[in-house]
Amino acid sequence: MAFDDTIETWLDEKRREVETIRGIATQAIVPSRRDFCQFIASQRTAVNLVPRLARRDPATETRWPDLDLVALAKDLDDTDIGALAFRSAALHGGSLDELAEVSTAVSAPVLRDDLCLHEAQVYDSRLRGADAILIPAGILDDEEVVRIADIAVSLHMTPVVAVRDRDQLARLEPRAPWCVGIECTMVDGYADLSLVGGISDAVPHHLVVVLLSELRTLDDAAALSGLVDAVVVGKSLFDRADPVAAVESYLAAL
Repeated sequence: MAFDDTIETWLDEKRREVETIRGIATQAIVPSRRDFCQFIASQRTAVNLVPRLARRDPATETRWPDLDLVALAKDLDDTDIGALAFRSAALHGGSLDELAEVSTAVSAPVLRDDLCLHEAQVYDSRLRGADAILIPAGILDDEEVVRIADIAVSLHMTPVVAVRDRDQLARLEPRAPWCVGIECTMVDGYADLSLVGGISDAVPHHLVVVLLSELRTLDDAAALSGLVDAVVVGKSLFDRADPVAAVESYLAAL
């Protein structure tokens, strides 16, 4: 499935989700105590890894159906990993129940790596234990992005605002404690690394920058030093025989 087709399918799923959670009760929400930005920026001189937990990547047409995501999250948490990303969409083989399990099982902050289109999804994400949310600037209008981000900040969550170019970035004028996510995915589902620098150069220096698009290999992360603070990695990690060992090896070299 091409990346653009994946986005449309993903959007349809999230729009249906919004309809089921409108008016969600917020009385039981407890603000996050885990700072996603702080954790992923802990290696400012190198590129940190944020493992992306998923069972499917439709854009690259890959599957890992037998992954025990909760057990893997625990094993990754035992390394010095800065944060985790969890794809809760059914499209990616996840669920909100598993997001809650992962968030409870680990000490690292957890990004709900799923399209957040409505304020109700912010509240639902926090109720499930997420410490950060993903806001697609290219899909929502600027006012919606800011409103959703402000709600996340009020819950001590990190809004990861995904931008595709410098124009989106300039319109939003991102501010701390936002995290800027760079989304430069090609039709084959992988990151166009030639575009990263042009976007990251326009990000205010005090903000944390994370690459959201998939790398072909973990080795590509080294080339992004000085451009981003972290990369979210899924396929390039799960293609390894031992993903946890691969993370440990990468972190040891930082």
